Amino acid sequence: MSTEVAERPTVAPTAGAPPETGRVDRRALDQAAGGMWAWLFQRITAVVLIVGLITHLVATHIFGLGHLSYLNIGHRLSSDAFRVVDISLLAAAIFHGLNGARMVVLDYWCATRGSRRALSLGLWVLGSATFVYGMWALWPWISH
Repeated sequence: MSTEVAERPTVAPTAGAPPETGRVDRRALDQAAGGMWAWLFQRITAVVLIVGLITHLVATHIFGLGHLSYLNIGHRLSSDAFRVVDISLLAAAIFHGLNGARMVVLDYWCATRGSRRALSLGLWVLGSATFVYGMWALWPWISH
C-alpha cells in the first residue's frame, strides 16, 4: 500500500471569482458587461414603474377620477401627487427602456471599452432629449 497523497490539480480562478479572502472583487463588478449600477437602477426603475402604473390605473379606472378629456386631465395634473407620479413614470420608463436596449446591444455587439462608452453616452443624450420632450408635453398642465 502506498502512502502517497495525490496532488489536487490547480484550477485557475475564473474571471469575476471572489478572491481567497471571501470578498467580492470590485473590478469584476465594474468590468461586467452592463455594470453594477446599471443593474441596480434597472431594478429600481422596474419597481417605480410597477408602483406608478398601478397607482395610475387604480386612480384612473377603478376610482374613475373622470373621463378622459383635456379639462379633466388638466384638473388631475393640478394635483401634486399626480405630477410626481407622471414625472416619475416618465423618467423611469425612459431609463428602464434605454438601459434594457443598452444591455441587449452590449451582449451582442460592443466589445471594446470605447464602444461601450460611446453607446452609453449616446443613450444618455437620447434619454435626456426624450425626457425634455416629455416634460415639454406635460408643461401646460404642470406649470399651473
